[in-house]
Amino acid sequence: MTHLDEFGRKVLESYFGIDLARHDEFADALKPVELTGGSWLFHQGDPGDALYFLIRGRLQVWREGSGDRPAELLGEVVPGESVGEVGLLTHAPRTASTRAIRDSLLVRVDRNTFERLAERYPALVLQLAASVAQRLQSNTSAERRVRPELKTIAIVALDDTPDLLAVVDALVDDLAAPRDALALRLETLAALGAPAAPASSATDLQSSLKHWIGGLEDERRLLVFRARPADGVWLRFAVRQADLVVRVASAEAAPELRSWERSLEVSADESWRGARHVLLVTHPVGRSEITGTAAWLEPRPGLAPLHLRHGHPGDQKRVVRILSGQGIGLVLGGGAARGFAHLGVFKAMAELRVPVDWVGGTSMGAIMAASIALDLPVHDTIAYARKAFVEGRPFNDYTLPIIALLRGRRMQTLSAEYFGSDIEDLPIPFFCVSSNLGSGEINLHERGPLWRATCASAALPGVMPPAVHLHQLAVDGAMLNNLPVDIMQDKLVREVIAVDLTSRRQTDVAFDEVPSPWAILRGRVLPFGRRYRLPGAATMILKATELGTRRRVMELAARADLLLQPPVHGFGMLQVNQFDQVVDAGYVYAREHVAAWLEKRKRR
Repeated sequence: MTHLDEFGRKVLESYFGIDLARHDEFADALKPVELTGGSWLFHQGDPGDALYFLIRGRLQVWREGSGDRPAELLGEVVPGESVGEVGLLTHAPRTASTRAIRDSLLVRVDRNTFERLAERYPALVLQLAASVAQRLQSNTSAERRVRPELKTIAIVALDDTPDLLAVVDALVDDLAAPRDALALRLETLAALGAPAAPASSATDLQSSLKHWIGGLEDERRLLVFRARPADGVWLRFAVRQADLVVRVASAEAAPELRSWERSLEVSADESWRGARHVLLVTHPVGRSEITGTAAWLEPRPGLAPLHLRHGHPGDQKRVVRILSGQGIGLVLGGGAARGFAHLGVFKAMAELRVPVDWVGGTSMGAIMAASIALDLPVHDTIAYARKAFVEGRPFNDYTLPIIALLRGRRMQTLSAEYFGSDIEDLPIPFFCVSSNLGSGEINLHERGPLWRATCASAALPGVMPPAVHLHQLAVDGAMLNNLPVDIMQDKLVREVIAVDLTSRRQTDVAFDEVPSPWAILRGRVLPFGRRYRLPGAATMILKATELGTRRRVMELAARADLLLQPPVHGFGMLQVNQFDQVVDAGYVYAREHVAAWLEKRKRR
């Protein structure tokens, strides 16, 4: 094997089941291919004439768009995996396009070579077929994730100022603290044993240095590159190699795009765009409120905002967990007044020291998720929710039912009072979903006024009036996705805890036909009239919404790492006077089940 593919010997020998050192013909047939980040390996429709094994780097697989259908990211290929098996076996054209999003080293086996080797090593065909079957099973699995775990992170200071560099260095040190992680700084490469440091006038790193860094990536779980705007070739290499690029800014600085960012945006290849990007805004002493993040994101579309407030040690820990791929996401489903149980779950998680690093939800779950994202003490979060729903009584805002049973004014007023910030200014990352009434598509709310997003997510048709989102009517997110685990799984989290409040209980009725409204009214007014137990109009609509999405909820619930289903089905869906009992039911249930989950994690 050549020096270029020496790092992949173990991968290839494991895949083929052959000692390459004892089979020169086989080893010579494996041709190394080097791709720079952004280069295409092949395009959809190209002949399926070769199989590739990724030794180092990372690839993305895309289904090309057509007409109104945009291109779709199907998944990523990491070292040790192969691509192109189906075309090699079937002789069919490529069904998707594949590109390198980092400088990558592959090994190529063309069809003629494979057929010749298969005659001598028949097990190759079986191994290849098994690989195809495994890939198909993975792609159809409910637990499939498009993006694999992060291996390389680039932390880049937006400005070369001492204070900001100190924040960056502290973050890099925390990320690289585990024994299986390593920090790479330009000025310390020589001390780590690097073969050669790049010259200031160089346009690219030497091959020997690239291979040395590639070897480190094989040995370590995580590499953390630290770069400054003045680092030139090292900065360009770091962001080109990163699975995640973190731009660190000071809230006191000007938000416009920096010259080095603009240069990379203009000249960068697809590796820069293929990586995930985060904007980490640091906030100085004395600034308790987060504001102005939208101005930073406007020239940097697509970046996920994170915040680091001075004097809030929980922020540093949360950011480190998120960036190192150890974050925990909490997903809260809809359930009207039963959604108060989410606060009990949150209280139990806090007592058991289970952090909430990202939070999202639907309908009442969106409102409770927004309360958690404010990062207030647990008792304050519960107290504010009690004041808003018990004293504010948003479910008693009845009106002439032309558009809905409730006016929705109280809900809007209370939401604006308690959720006055923008989503991007929240200390804990947040999202919620609503349903586009016209297109039938999901609206994902991650930017803009928080109160508008929560009102849209909870605008149950027939109960609450629709909201307006981007000049379109939006209704309750539960209509399309009542437990958005799938959306959370695409965030920078490792594990997802989901709280499902949908009812699965069957209830028999004591009559053969539904009584008339007058018969129901007589039973409620007259002392000796027959009483009928029937849900009201609002409850009926809420229950019907649950029925329409139950199968989808069950599919999404199965994808969560921990599914919690508090026993709250005995509580009314609009009875806010049971607030404390519902919260307590969620708390008692979560204390037991989260503790059991933690014990199981410890044993693993």
